[in-house]
Amino acid sequence: MRKNKQNKTNFKKLPRVSICTPTFNRRPFFKGLIDSVLAQKYPKDKIEWIIVDDGTDKIEDLLKDIPFVKYISVEKMTLGRKRNFMHEQCSFKNDDDIIVYMDDDDYYPVERISHSVEKLTGCSALCAGSSEIYIWFNTLNKMYRFGPYGPNHSTAGTFAFKRELLKQTSYEDNALLAEEKHFLKNYTIPFVQLDPLKTILVISHEQNTFDKRRLINPENKQCHESALVPSTFIKNKELLDFYIKEIPPLLENYQAGSVLNKPEVLAEIEKKDRERMIQSQSQGQPQVTIKNPDGTTRVLQTGEIINALKNVTNETLELRKHNEILNNELKRLNEVIINKNIQHYFI
Repeated sequence: MRKNKQNKTNFKKLPRVSICTPTFNRRPFFKGLIDSVLAQKYPKDKIEWIIVDDGTDKIEDLLKDIPFVKYISVEKMTLGRKRNFMHEQCSFKNDDDIIVYMDDDDYYPVERISHSVEKLTGCSALCAGSSEIYIWFNTLNKMYRFGPYGPNHSTAGTFAFKRELLKQTSYEDNALLAEEKHFLKNYTIPFVQLDPLKTILVISHEQNTFDKRRLINPENKQCHESALVPSTFIKNKELLDFYIKEIPPLLENYQAGSVLNKPEVLAEIEKKDRERMIQSQSQGQPQVTIKNPDGTTRVLQTGEIINALKNVTNETLELRKHNEILNNELKRLNEVIINKNIQHYFI
């Protein structure tokens, strides 16, 4: 009896949690995310789920059976503004209430909330996250580990923080990507690190806004191929099959999720690439040389490198457009063949 009474007391003391999910045209992923949220080992009457949807393919119809969801449909927003807006929509406003991010296209283990709450309630830090993350590359059939990058660093998809933190920081409203640095005040906000295996499995896919394959670099000391496999994180067989086997073909036929629908973000990525290139050259980083037709070599000037990067970006976009056209034509031809076979059968 005493033990039951103690459990009830501990239950009452648990903080309320607002799960926050910004989304834009990610319908194929939501089955997995919904299952992940419902499987969380945390009392459901202590949870609310805030979803801010600024996509053109609204996903409200997928959420009708979840009582603790607060769904808000809005016009197109920058990512920074969308995250700030999510915080405003939370019903739990006390300083010790906790906000946990669960992004729309990654897998979150069943301990995602409980582990974050345990870490935050056991220390004075206001914010938690994981500077070490694992990324599963479906196209490569490989797992990579990235980080850790620093004691006060993490990516936004792993954030969990006490609401009190919002009294001293927010996102830049105009941020399109890499929004964490400003929110964490250049990584100076006191932080507690989470166990990556209890926090997130990032899923690299063809509709990522930023192509995560660009992160793989043998010269990067924070990048390591890992012996871990998706089942290390995803214990549920149905969910495992969903993320590994079902998602790739679903995305092939989902044009609304194409990165081409985010031109402003693509332009920002290109801009940051140029800035990094200029900074590397000014710091005396290794120069880029090319071989001339006559066999001589020469060093490329900064402007030439920027133009080359721009050309590659444009060519990539054109290839993606061409690929979408081919996929649509293939789909059309398959439908024609099926219809002809049906007609032949009944003749």
